Amino acid sequence: MKVLMLFLWGIVLFIFTCAADSSFWSKGAMPYFHLTPSPDFRNLLQMDIRYTEIFITRKIGHFVGFAIFGMLLYRINKSYIQSIIWSILFAVSTEIFQLYFGRDGRIYDMVNDSAGIVTRIILIAVVKRWNRAAGLQSRRR
Repeated sequence: MKVLMLFLWGIVLFIFTCAADSSFWSKGAMPYFHLTPSPDFRNLLQMDIRYTEIFITRKIGHFVGFAIFGMLLYRINKSYIQSIIWSILFAVSTEIFQLYFGRDGRIYDMVNDSAGIVTRIILIAVVKRWNRAAGLQSRRR
């Protein structure tokens, strides 16, 4: 069941990151894809950061979406490092795939996705440690 959840969440992330119109969900439309066989990889380097509500909402979506992906992967393999590495590789690949689907893959999105992954894995580690410490304290009483 855990593998299925990870797989389905990976598909959701792929659809959201590679659909030709990323706002399909807010319009109630079906996602569609536009294949670009020869993308311009220089687009990865563009720094077109705009502090608009839509832009910030999308970046929060990147952060949270990949944080969830990292958590789901950790639930399967129980390795902090492997979860981070594989999740970041998936995040990087989705940004590169975006270029093949007529979207704007960006390095700053890779960084944002990675920050979500690392933040979530750190939170998992902190909560686990805190729960272990709380369990030890309750046994000592």
